[in-house]
Amino acid sequence: MTVEEVVRARLLMIAAVTALVATRVYLDKLPQSPTYPCVRVTLISEVSSAHLRGGDALKPARIQVDAYAREVSGVDPYALVATLAQAINGADDGSGLNGWRGSLGSPACEIAGIFRVDRRRAYDPEELRVVTMSQDYQVWFRA
Repeated sequence: MTVEEVVRARLLMIAAVTALVATRVYLDKLPQSPTYPCVRVTLISEVSSAHLRGGDALKPARIQVDAYAREVSGVDPYALVATLAQAINGADDGSGLNGWRGSLGSPACEIAGIFRVDRRRAYDPEELRVVTMSQDYQVWFRA
């Protein structure tokens, strides 16, 4: 499993996330006409380093996790996307992504730690009228 696939799998294990989006957690791109709210996981960078004895066992990757909510009658998309983003992040104790460590996949990918480094919100006022909360995470892992 790649590190971004592990992050997606971890999100699908968080009850607070799946209560809002069910299985609508996508890698890299959303479907043509997605059902909102939903989540997208994207690999931003994966740094590989080496020394004279070979490659480093522990590698960092930057993963962006976008929470989406659409503006519809009777629903505050800002509140919904904030709730979803908080469910993704968790309470900094590993209940969400932030602070989590463990092992997932086959062959196993060991996550030494996931830490949020950035958060920002955007709004698409055009046809879609979608609010996005993007959170970037530094993921330390051994593949």
